[in-house]
Amino acid sequence: MPSNHIFTVNAQTFNVHLNYMFAGTGKDGSAHQAGALADILGVRPGDNLVFYVEKYGFYGFFQAKSSDGRLVFYEPSEDQYLDQELGGKTLTYRVFIEPSRLGVFRYGVPEWDATENPINILEQKVFHMQWSWIFKKLKGGRGCTSIPKEEFELLKGIIDQGNERLPESERYGFNNGEVVPIRESFEYKGDTSRSPFLHSDAKTIITEDDLRIFFSANAGLNHILDVVLRPEDCGRIVYIANETKCSFGLRSIDLLFVTEKNKCLLIELKNKYEYNEKLLNQIITYSRWISSYKNYLHEIVPILILREPRLYPSNARGYLFKYLSKDDCKARKVSTWYRDIVSKIDELRVALNNANIDKLSALQAYEFHTDDNNTLLSFSRLGNGR
Repeated sequence: MPSNHIFTVNAQTFNVHLNYMFAGTGKDGSAHQAGALADILGVRPGDNLVFYVEKYGFYGFFQAKSSDGRLVFYEPSEDQYLDQELGGKTLTYRVFIEPSRLGVFRYGVPEWDATENPINILEQKVFHMQWSWIFKKLKGGRGCTSIPKEEFELLKGIIDQGNERLPESERYGFNNGEVVPIRESFEYKGDTSRSPFLHSDAKTIITEDDLRIFFSANAGLNHILDVVLRPEDCGRIVYIANETKCSFGLRSIDLLFVTEKNKCLLIELKNKYEYNEKLLNQIITYSRWISSYKNYLHEIVPILILREPRLYPSNARGYLFKYLSKDDCKARKVSTWYRDIVSKIDELRVALNNANIDKLSALQAYEFHTDDNNTLLSFSRLGNGR
């Protein structure tokens, strides 16, 4: 089951996208932007892509296409391929696209008709609004936005209705608000071999951004995440959203995954072994919104990921360690600091259960382990959660 994404462009860049059949995202003038990278790494081959063209509306449909086994590739901002044609717009991370099996349509749909016009809102109910796009606009977010299947199906119906399906073509153009097939040959000659990752090894976890990027890139693909994502129980990942917003208070969760079994995984990531007192309110707020507005979801699973604590101090000084000495480590006598955090996580689990939020299951907590070079090795369960 393909996932669905909206790429925000302008009329000039949209024409270039259609001529050369690629989509991209990034931050103008920046060599890297971790958030944009995590966004686009949630795209998988065959995923549906819709373009939102500023001042025009939504145009569809295309799908992501891998090239030589690579999907997302990196384009340096300082010497960007097609920079002049793009009007200087930085598109650091790119994917190739092709016409979708859903068809490519001539006309776009204005933002009003797609997101606000009551006539086009199913049953005129708030449950059927384009919430992912609405929150993205309120936030003023990045250029690649994931939308869940039910929002995509509603958007698809609006774009498809009364529109003209174009004949198949290898290339398209954008002229006077219309997508048109073209015969000209625009061959993409940029270097597509460069890795998009912030580090040469995608499993190098130095910052919290690295952890979000790894999850987005590998969810459903790398078995190292099976301990956390539990595909045998939760099902295959079909939706990946990074730093997704919830409610008009614009609260966010690091990652939101949805599975084929309609389970929603709310994932909070910490690159340190620590407890944040705001976590309870954050999960409750997000879970209540999901429970109220996303009726198709059967279960909401909160997940907390922490970096494993340092083992013990080499000079027998300090307290922010799992053990206070090598002897304590041998005896498995954990420090008060470590025991206190485990206790707070258990209290968080109880508090979430007592919140009585429909469909909210028990908190799952995990540590991730790295070697001396910060290479990710494994995950293990933390505490007494089941």
